[in-house]
Amino acid sequence: MSKRSVDVESHEKYFISVDEVRQQIERCPKCGEKVEFTHLSDHENMYLHEEVQCKKCGFGPVETLHILN
Repeated sequence: MSKRSVDVESHEKYFISVDEVRQQIERCPKCGEKVEFTHLSDHENMYLHEEVQCKKCGFGPVETLHILN
């Protein structure tokens, strides 16, 4: 059985510059290449499911739920 976890996004962790936030979100933590994003929205339950993977090194998938207000 594979271990699977989903993170719920919170912006409190971003007390850094805009460029550093962009680097954390858009770049692979393993190899530094740009990651690929997949988004699925669920308007009925008001959330967006995001999956991030790096095609170069195989990092991921990392899943995050974004709550829509």
